[in-house]
Amino acid sequence: MNWDSNKVIRGEGAFETRKVENHRFNISRNLQVHEGDRVQRFIGNQTHSDHFKLLEKDGDHLLVGARNIVYNLSLDTLQEKKRLEWYSSDDDINMCKMKGKSEEECQNYIRVLARKSEDTLLVCGTNAFKPICRHYLQDADYTIVKEASGEGLCPYDPNHNSTAIFAEGDLYVATVAQFTGADPLIYREPLRTEQFNWKHLNAPNFVSSVHHGEFAYFFFRETAVEYINCGKAVYSRVARVCTNDKGGPHKFRNRWTSFLKARLNCSIPGEFPFYFNEIQSTTNVVTGKYGAKEAQLIYAVFTTPPNSISGSAVCAFSLEDIFHAFNGPFKGQDDINANWLPVASTKVPEPRPGQCVNDSRTLPEVTVNFIESNSLMDRAVPSFWNHPVVLHTVFQYRFTHITVDPQIETSDEKHYDVLYVGTDNGKVLKCINAGSDSKTGKVIPVVIEEFQVFQKLPITNLMVYHTPSDAKLVVVSREEIKTIPLYNCDHYAKTCRECVGLQDPYCAWDKSRSVCTSSRQRLWKRDNFVQNVEEGFDSRCREGGRSPNGGTTPQRSPHHSASRHDTASNGSPPASSSTTETEDELSEGGTAGASRGHQYMYTAETLAIAVTTSIVSSLVVGFISGYIFSRRCKSEEVDSPYDDSHYLEQRGSCDTPHLNHTEGFLSPTTNKPINLVLNVPPKNGNGKSANSSADNRPVQKVKKIYL
Repeated sequence: MNWDSNKVIRGEGAFETRKVENHRFNISRNLQVHEGDRVQRFIGNQTHSDHFKLLEKDGDHLLVGARNIVYNLSLDTLQEKKRLEWYSSDDDINMCKMKGKSEEECQNYIRVLARKSEDTLLVCGTNAFKPICRHYLQDADYTIVKEASGEGLCPYDPNHNSTAIFAEGDLYVATVAQFTGADPLIYREPLRTEQFNWKHLNAPNFVSSVHHGEFAYFFFRETAVEYINCGKAVYSRVARVCTNDKGGPHKFRNRWTSFLKARLNCSIPGEFPFYFNEIQSTTNVVTGKYGAKEAQLIYAVFTTPPNSISGSAVCAFSLEDIFHAFNGPFKGQDDINANWLPVASTKVPEPRPGQCVNDSRTLPEVTVNFIESNSLMDRAVPSFWNHPVVLHTVFQYRFTHITVDPQIETSDEKHYDVLYVGTDNGKVLKCINAGSDSKTGKVIPVVIEEFQVFQKLPITNLMVYHTPSDAKLVVVSREEIKTIPLYNCDHYAKTCRECVGLQDPYCAWDKSRSVCTSSRQRLWKRDNFVQNVEEGFDSRCREGGRSPNGGTTPQRSPHHSASRHDTASNGSPPASSSTTETEDELSEGGTAGASRGHQYMYTAETLAIAVTTSIVSSLVVGFISGYIFSRRCKSEEVDSPYDDSHYLEQRGSCDTPHLNHTEGFLSPTTNKPINLVLNVPPKNGNGKSANSSADNRPVQKVKKIYL
């Protein structure tokens, strides 16, 4: 098997660079597609789904796993340079079909690639539901050194959520180890998590993995074991293992001695927090300064369960908070029916379980036994600002993936993390926390732009790519790969106020050239540039109207108005929703940016007062009109069918057999009232009973009625 650069012409792969057509549409967010936005596209095999997966960035090239192929793409042009083909054997394909799988599933989807050394490459594929790994010698022909079973290293199903990371010469994988997917595990040869132990892994969906320091971290969601006595719920987790873990003594020699896991808390705080429990994606570790505090953050995308209120959120977690959670109390239960409670410190053995030691094989068995049944931590990892960075609570789409361009410096010497969030309907949201570099501790979410990259194709991978002359975002779905610009400042703003109103860390107004630009000169010629990401306006922008007090009135776009939250650090819930949604879809491959400052927008308070006043006025006018109408139309001659006497007569007539409905009701004078208390008819004026006769005949028997 070798890379064949000529197959880019003869093969099935295709590359396309095209201009997005200019067309404007009427939506509430004033989004716009601009001419000249260049979108690069790679569509791979057009006859079936490739199930693209980003495997590794190799300099200016990108290695992408697909169906029976590893593509080597140029990041500059997204053209295919080489490919490595690896097809499953006919015997493996026939056996896969005999087990009930389809022709589409019984292919070899490359899911794992790792560079074990400068001249050795490890590649693993699903191989028709029989995973296999190969070691390639990186010579002229990429010679196969050896081939071995890939069980535990590669999933069986290309749709299965798995993750792998290469750290310190070893491959760490979180996947499943059976054809049915019933044996999930976190694996590094020869160590694995406990098999069929629901306290370790309970039907997990693995999301990502990160290597930092002496630990390998794994992010996933699973059915919560601590909630099982109250029903069923899915929680998000972070698990860790020591990279120097060598297994335990005796029967634990193939088991992790350092495996621990903790819950991730992404929620809107309050007396009754609203949780986003299902993690979908994470970024790598970002090191930066946030206000007056330096921290190492990991951003993650969360959603609510599919059968609940639709919602998505982006939360940040610091490695320091994760470390504190793993050093806190353990959570356990006395028996299978007991509640999950913190484990008393007196019951925790020494040395403390889960810590990295020089030789784990010398640990006492009591420590390893404790990890087997108490791997869950009691404290959840809180979000960094105690509040989500971005919120989205509509049914049109959910967040699926996230990447970050960290610590972009502005002309006023502040730094912001620019987040790119993918959705399940092909959109990419460009977001920031405009308050991340302020000392107030507020979360100010801003959705800068929306890109409609694919038409109703879920986004599965995102990657930021920088060169000295260009900056791109690589967007991946199962069937297509595209690159779009990270910013397009001059297209979205033509004036100083519009440029500053973008709140885009990339964009600043160049006073000398009167243009909105992303030039790097703003970093060393700061006086020539106007930029204010946190506020979205600057007094140095003189064009436009004036406020009543003589100052320049800041003009916010409706895009920002719909996405802004000023949330205090004490965790008070936001006042409004933070995301934007278009009403019409862009054409395929379109790119959208917010058009700022062309329409006057009423504030939320003004709109609320106007609506409330209209409702109250309508109620008062309606009540008065109805009252006057009823008084004028009322007449004593009108015999209302709802009069009490008629209602009583109607009840009495129901006891009459063979009632002729064409006749009117009996007159009240014909009815003989009965004294229900004494069970006898009342007396008339002469002292006799009402039903007595002149000849003093015996009183008729009266049917007794008991109340």
